[in-house]
Amino acid sequence: MIRPKRTAHRRASLKGQSLVEMALILPVLLAVAGGATDLSRAYAAWTSLESATRNAAEYVATNSPDAATAITDAKRVVCAEAQGLPGYVAGSPYCTAPSVTVTWSSCDNSGGTCPGGTVQNPIRTVRVVTSLQFQTLVPWPLIPRTGFNLSADRRYSIAFGR
Repeated sequence: MIRPKRTAHRRASLKGQSLVEMALILPVLLAVAGGATDLSRAYAAWTSLESATRNAAEYVATNSPDAATAITDAKRVVCAEAQGLPGYVAGSPYCTAPSVTVTWSSCDNSGGTCPGGTVQNPIRTVRVVTSLQFQTLVPWPLIPRTGFNLSADRRYSIAFGR
């Protein structure tokens, strides 16, 4: 079998074809890689925020004697655990982002409204809500330039003093 010789024109044509294919595919590949990076960053930030919120709710229900202390304790726990998150803003004495909201209640069943609670062992219920503004690395279509809000909400109840 005799092969025809490749001419210089034919080789240059094949190189040009590869260059055009690469130019068409590269933006799509970069968009997929960038999207995967932003999605994984958002997921990691959300799971860390969830964990910090859960830990704050448990700590406050177990250790805080009143509502004023509960807010301070929750902010301290959330800010300590959220320092590495994108969007974290340090403040004095606690961080300003993520924002932390706490609802604290204690019930000793003196009015018959919380079964299981006693004067010696009241039921403490804490709800901690956190939110953090997340900014993407790349300005994506359909996502506002300011990013989007990640939030977590955890409720924790405990029979205090047992």
